[in-house]
Formats: sequence, structure tokens, C-alpha cells
Amino acid sequence: MKAKVYRPFNAPRSAAGKRVTKTGGFRGSSRERGYDARWDRLSLAFRKKHPFCAWCIQEGRDGLTDLVDHVLPVVDRPELRHEWSNLMGLCRECHGRKTSMEVYARERGELDYLPAWCSEVTNRPPQFVSINPINPEA
Repeated sequence: MKAKVYRPFNAPRSAAGKRVTKTGGFRGSSRERGYDARWDRLSLAFRKKHPFCAWCIQEGRDGLTDLVDHVLPVVDRPELRHEWSNLMGLCRECHGRKTSMEVYARERGELDYLPAWCSEVTNRPPQFVSINPINPEA
């Protein structure tokens, strides 16, 4: 008798590689979401000009910019997609906190506070402030 071989489940090819949103829909590729060659150039130029994470600098750390994020999210303010003043360079850790802060602001109807929250640590809701490793009393 031949031993059974167990193989991991493989998703259908049409769904493979697509990210699923919290609501169960497919998020789509960055190109499908409107991040085109113009965005690529803008993002690269912004990262060259701002190589350090904006939030890490505010909190006294030396984190490098991993990605460029919109202060006011594109889903809420699409007309600001390519506005330099609506961009900030963040490391992955800070980007995760920023994304959580966006969800918090959206749920409370406080999206207009995002620019102030992003520009200064003391303006942020306390759950989005990390402990400063250089000066814990700060």
C-alpha cells in the first residue's frame, strides 16, 4: 500500500498574490489603486530629500524612510495624491502606527486632525506615541 502524500492547499491562480482587505474584497495592485509612474518619481524624489523617518526624528530615533505616506489618505483626499506638502517619509514601524491612527481618526470623524497629529508628537492621541528610547521621561 502506497503512503498518502499531503499537499498544502493552493489558492486559485486568479486569487494568488492579491491582498484581501478587511471587508473581504481584493485590494488590487498599486497600479490598480492609482500609483503610477508619476507617483514613482515623486516618491523617489521625496525619499532622496527626506531620507530619515519623520516620526523617528520627532521621537529622537534614527530610523530610515522605507516608504512615502500621505498625511491625509488618498482614499479620503484623492486630489492631494501628488501634493508634496501631503507627504511624509516613514519607516515600516511608524507607518503601521500611522495607519492605525488613520483608522482611529476615520472612526471618530477626526480626519482633519491628522496633519496636526502627524506634525507633532504631543498632538497625537496617547496610544499612538511610542516611548522615546533616548529620553524615556520625554
